Amino acid sequence: MLDYKYIEQLIERYFDCETTLEEERVLRAFFSQDITKVPMHLLCYRQLFLEQQMSKQDETLGEDFDNRILAIIGETAEADTNKVKARKVSLNRRLRPLYKAAASVAVVLAIGQAAQMPYSNEEQEKQQEVARSIEMLEQMKQYRNTVAQTDTAQAARQTNVNSDTKQN
Repeated sequence: MLDYKYIEQLIERYFDCETTLEEERVLRAFFSQDITKVPMHLLCYRQLFLEQQMSKQDETLGEDFDNRILAIIGETAEADTNKVKARKVSLNRRLRPLYKAAASVAVVLAIGQAAQMPYSNEEQEKQQEVARSIEMLEQMKQYRNTVAQTDTAQAARQTNVNSDTKQN
């Protein structure tokens, strides 16, 4: 008969994830014995270890599992011989998506440049008109100054001529 303190220590180590596989087998064997031989304070753990034992038995697959599944879906094990061969991919083919992306960017930039052309031409024409207007105003100011200087010079000469004629 096993010492219950040892089983309690094993359970404690089990929940701390410190047990070995052999110690877990001991726990499963202990809890799989007759229910009357397990103490009352350890009965709460019995179901846990029995469930683990049942699930481990259900999880194992036989060696003929693949053949049975293939037979169910209507294929044979010989279908594995038809394997797909890898193709060699050239550098040009690898870069093809990058070429497409670069072409797309170039088209978008060209459309953007073309869309700005009419607006930039109109702006340039307006700037040229403003420059011409300013230039014409400057010329008119120079002409007025020239005319004013000529008029003052003629007036000065006229006064000189009048003063000379008066003196004589």
